[in-house]
Amino acid sequence: MELKDKKCDPSSGQVSPLTLEEKLRLLKALGGEWKLCHEGKRIEKNFVFRNFKEALIFTNEVGRISEEEKHHPEIHLGWGYCIIEIWTHSKNDLLENDFILAAKITEAYQRHL
Repeated sequence: MELKDKKCDPSSGQVSPLTLEEKLRLLKALGGEWKLCHEGKRIEKNFVFRNFKEALIFTNEVGRISEEEKHHPEIHLGWGYCIIEIWTHSKNDLLENDFILAAKITEAYQRHL
């Protein structure tokens, strides 16, 4: 099953953070420009738009998805861009949920284009 087809598991806070190898494998599965940041404890992607309005519309879609998944990213919004940063706050590291959310956000961006 693809990451975008999975649901974030609220009980996953009970599991250990992913190993570097697992993070790299899941990053590759995202197939985009997501990158590890903050010493490999977060993932981040810069989404580009033609103007502020489009970036804001996308930001609101990310908010809707995040509420649905009950997993919330950091969102940095500006004219023509939206940077999404994801990690599991309770672990201060990455779990599979973070990559599931990233896949759903990537899919939303592709629909937005």
